[in-house]
Amino acid sequence: MTNMTNNIETITALSEQGAYRNSHVINLGGIPYTMREVLIVAPLIAGLNVYLIGGTGEGKTQLANDLAGFFGDQYCYAEGRPDFELAEILKQVNLSKLRDVGSDRELVELTENVRKALFYVDELNRCPPIVQNYFFNFFDGKLIHQGRIYPLGKDGYSVGFASGNIGDGAYVGVQDSDRALKDRMHLIVKLDDPDYCTTEEDDWTIFSGTKSPRAKFVESRDDLTSRIIDLHHDFGKREVPLILRALGLYFHKGLDYLENTARHSKRALDQVWPNVKDLRTDTDETKVMPFSKRAILATISLTEALRLIAEAKSIEVRDSVNLYLDALRLTVPHSGVLSPAFVHIEKGGDAYAAFDALMTHWRSEIESKKQDLEAALAYATYGERDETLLDRISMPGTAGKWTAVRRGIEHQADSPASDKQTLAKLKEEYTQSD
Repeated sequence: MTNMTNNIETITALSEQGAYRNSHVINLGGIPYTMREVLIVAPLIAGLNVYLIGGTGEGKTQLANDLAGFFGDQYCYAEGRPDFELAEILKQVNLSKLRDVGSDRELVELTENVRKALFYVDELNRCPPIVQNYFFNFFDGKLIHQGRIYPLGKDGYSVGFASGNIGDGAYVGVQDSDRALKDRMHLIVKLDDPDYCTTEEDDWTIFSGTKSPRAKFVESRDDLTSRIIDLHHDFGKREVPLILRALGLYFHKGLDYLENTARHSKRALDQVWPNVKDLRTDTDETKVMPFSKRAILATISLTEALRLIAEAKSIEVRDSVNLYLDALRLTVPHSGVLSPAFVHIEKGGDAYAAFDALMTHWRSEIESKKQDLEAALAYATYGERDETLLDRISMPGTAGKWTAVRRGIEHQADSPASDKQTLAKLKEEYTQSD
């Protein structure tokens, strides 16, 4: 069978295998996706960490059981508690023996037990902050011992899932997660939010089944680990559309811009942002920090994984921009970049409503420049600069949100693709008009 046929079969298996039910359909880039595809299939394809937050009883444990069923014995599970100790994080590795390891070779042999593909932490927020901080490395796929870094994972693949909540006062017995840890959880989805929770039909089926309130153990199925890893490696060979790189610059550098401060930068203000008198309150200057590189890369990967899922269903993605902008709602609202005052005072504590309000403006601004962006990128792939197009994106000699985007396009023009096949593909992608 061809790689594409294998990929379609793997995507289908991930979409259907398991007991977790959530057939809620969300529209991303004009394409309908089920929550199973968003929460399970896309992250496994792209190797993205997922943080499932919200109240109890929304299926987080069942989803964890389903994930374990995909990976056979190639997974590592840890349960968070207030008395959680560091030694339990990688309990599959006998950490008590680490002090007795005499050589790197012995350490590698010892750590073979964590050459797993999936790492799952249940109730992450019930761990004390010092333990949550240790998870920085855990979710980056590495083990550090005596100053040496050892990669976790199987065949270059590792993915982390965690459940819990954001510790915002809505739940009992938990502590908030550091923003740096949230940044390593590439998707953060509130499962009890009306936009993402199970449908009434799902609930009816769940209530009509077993009388036990416990999560089901997954029936014995074929281990999908190798197929998931193969799918991930094929996914990694796909080109990142240039328009997504341009949008990444807008959200990473453009959102940093401040009009009236000395250095025109939110990051330069550091801890005092947004409590500065010179900031404009009629724009996003007091409402959101620029997105991190991790958040940008995670959203690009999620966008392209969703594209692959659509292709497996014979659906063509015609609008990468809107798919990317819609995907941001799954990576950004609970990541810690939104101003708490904006979320809690202006939007009643609803992070999604706060994000949606900002996205309305961003989407309008991006849409007004979309045609010029695509045309300028088409020229840039051939090593050409169209100054008229670039000036409409950002005037030279001026500073603003779109300055970095112009510089990125100019960089692309200075180092165009040399492969003719790649050039032809890019030209077709960016010169097609709807």
